[in-house]
Amino acid sequence: MNSPRCLSDRALAPTSGAVLKQLPLAMAMLACPCMAMAQADAAGPRNAQELSTITVTATMSEHDTRTAPASVTVISKEELEIRNPADLLEAVRGEPGITLAPRQVGGRKTISLRGLEGRHVLTLIDGRRISATDDVVGHSDYQYSWLPMSAVERIEVIRGPMSTLYGSEALGGVINLITRKPTDHWEGSVSLNGSALTDGDSGDHGGSAAVYAAGPAGDRLILRVNAETARRPKIAEKEDPRYTELEGSKSNTGGLGAILKLTDQQTLDLSYSKGEERRYYDTDSSGVFYENRYNIDRSLADVTWRGDFDSWKGQLRAYRSEIDITNSRSNGIASTRPQNMKEEVADGFATTTWGSHKLTAGGELRSEALKNAGLVGGKDDALHKALFLQDEFSLTRQLTLTAGLRYDHHEIFGNEISPRAYLVWEASPDLVIKGGYGHAFKAPTLKQISPNYVGAEGPHTFLGNADIQPEKLDSYELSADWQIGDLGLRATVFRSEVRDLITTRLIRKVGPRGTYQYDNVDKARITGLETGFTWDINSAWSWSADATLLRTKDRTTGDDLEYRPRSMVGTHIDWRGADGWSARVGAERTGTQHSAEGGLPAYTLWNASVGKKFGKRYSVRAGFENIGDLRLAEKSPLFGYAEQGRTVFVSLRADF
Repeated sequence: MNSPRCLSDRALAPTSGAVLKQLPLAMAMLACPCMAMAQADAAGPRNAQELSTITVTATMSEHDTRTAPASVTVISKEELEIRNPADLLEAVRGEPGITLAPRQVGGRKTISLRGLEGRHVLTLIDGRRISATDDVVGHSDYQYSWLPMSAVERIEVIRGPMSTLYGSEALGGVINLITRKPTDHWEGSVSLNGSALTDGDSGDHGGSAAVYAAGPAGDRLILRVNAETARRPKIAEKEDPRYTELEGSKSNTGGLGAILKLTDQQTLDLSYSKGEERRYYDTDSSGVFYENRYNIDRSLADVTWRGDFDSWKGQLRAYRSEIDITNSRSNGIASTRPQNMKEEVADGFATTTWGSHKLTAGGELRSEALKNAGLVGGKDDALHKALFLQDEFSLTRQLTLTAGLRYDHHEIFGNEISPRAYLVWEASPDLVIKGGYGHAFKAPTLKQISPNYVGAEGPHTFLGNADIQPEKLDSYELSADWQIGDLGLRATVFRSEVRDLITTRLIRKVGPRGTYQYDNVDKARITGLETGFTWDINSAWSWSADATLLRTKDRTTGDDLEYRPRSMVGTHIDWRGADGWSARVGAERTGTQHSAEGGLPAYTLWNASVGKKFGKRYSVRAGFENIGDLRLAEKSPLFGYAEQGRTVFVSLRADF
């Protein structure tokens, strides 16, 4: 389990005044391209991808991201190919609202969205929930490797509470991985990736190989298949090679799918994916060094009916996800308990238009189960039931209100109501102003709410609590998106009240061992600013930057909170040349942050890459990550995670 550090050390509570003081800096960042624009060459129209980006996660129906009733970022397949990410965390880092939080083991880190931890961020695959294991398995980050990036078409990041549509866990927002969809003709790709540390030994290299293929098998059936194998090296600490700075991993993932066209209006979609991952790192216990090994097996099976009729369209779906985690250790060190998490879900929704109203109604029936020896009988389960209604209402031609309400029933803690209201005003073709209010909650885990749970594997003991209540958030935001020719400016301010955060309360201490019980204690106020620009300088050059500013205060203690950077900036300049050439130079700056042991300094990671397309079928990309070979342990021993050293990579892809 996690160490008994109170969640108040990590929940965010910035004050609006502190954030607003940063507005001049943010506006200066936005103004720089405006001043330079007067001297730029005449350029063609803005990037078509920016203008036509679509999201389905914000409302369960298609919307342009600029006018969607939410703060949305979409990472396209083309952008993913440039970033060359190994997993979901690498794919989204540097985006608005996203910072990193440490897991304190093997160099691991998790996504923090608008200052809320990974356990408060709901991760979806094509709208299907996956388990946030970092809230159940101590120091884990296993939710980022369910789907290989080679199988992803785009990633939609919704910032802000979304429990009205998706229920528990969506306090910070939702990240939805949209998989590649087959078409009416056969197509596919084969990709190879290799990487190596520039100052490492012969074993400090990794890579992956992936294949995807999809196409028709007759008039009414479309098939698809994907597979990937990947390896990451185990990297030792420079000061003492007996310890691992970044854990190693090996994984194999595959998926099968079929789409059956029942009628002209109805389809049946079936899919199954399975992944096997092995993690390993070196550490010690009471002076005995050993290799810690984790076997992580995942599976996801789904059957979905979709109908698109004249007056309405809808979806019915049933799916099952499971993750199984076992541990082994060398040199006679006792392993941790095996754990198995399983969810079985049946859900559906229907959408229809009635005058100026677009109504969406649906429901969910979800059973979650956990196997762990600390539970009575070694297992426990809970049933979730939910109904929701959403209305997208055109007040005028330029003003739209989206209002929703969800009722959730949890068989152990009871009921939760999640309202949401959001206005979108298209003030002009160039200016969109939007904002609103949302409520979200997170249900306690089965360990936290099971009264007889006892976790006593580590140096401390943790007890469940049948009286624990859901964590809750109420949030307000206001944003503007302004297109000035080839320059796009954007800014969002938000403020959230978080209450009933779940923490651990010390109830007794015998010698060095403390006994803690899960309880609702913490409160936080979260205020932040997200701002950025995208500038198509001319037909060859473009520049993009996004900044997130946060100020944190815990309302229980009044202290600043741990491991929450006061700022995060991601920026990159792209060049598109003739004959398929392209290049990118980028930087990611993480601002100063607080920990209980002391302050952590700011740091910047630089990267660069160059690519070449050979016709429509072949492409190659090569580059460097962490060009400055920055090592966090040398900047401060208080960082709870690690960044990989300077790395050279090469990526090859063939499309057919």
